[in-house]
Amino acid sequence: MSTTDNAQTTAPTAQQLAFVEDLALVLERMGLVRMVGRAAGWLLVSNPPEQTFGQIAEALQASKGSISSALKTLVTMRWVDKISKPGDRKDYYAIRPGVLPELTRQQSGMYTDLTNMTARGLALFDDPDGADAARVRDMHEFFVWMGKELPALIDRWYADRPS
Repeated sequence: MSTTDNAQTTAPTAQQLAFVEDLALVLERMGLVRMVGRAAGWLLVSNPPEQTFGQIAEALQASKGSISSALKTLVTMRWVDKISKPGDRKDYYAIRPGVLPELTRQQSGMYTDLTNMTARGLALFDDPDGADAARVRDMHEFFVWMGKELPALIDRWYADRPS
């Protein structure tokens, strides 16, 4: 594979590209743009794990604009680190180690906001325990539960992992 920026890389295999596409479809169903999923997928399986913009674009056979947008999204979401190396003018991109548990812990704070918001919704009903409030109450109870359980779940994840 000849790369546009002359960096050494391994050409993607059919299996890697299938994984990249499958991950992209899953993340698309979760609300992300498909190219964001493709870029994340490639960075998960690429060799080497740190890839230049040109390497990513070539591996995915995608336009510079779509790669640029996808990488900007992934860096902003903090899934990917943008790395510079001394003496090298290129930027490299790599999946952040431990990104999902860390981001999940940070996002668990949103359940406080959702709990407060659904409590306001319950206050709209004369009887917050009645049948008319059931939809809001179900959401409220779930958000309260998630706000309590998610941090403990992440702690268990780290405790169960080998050092």
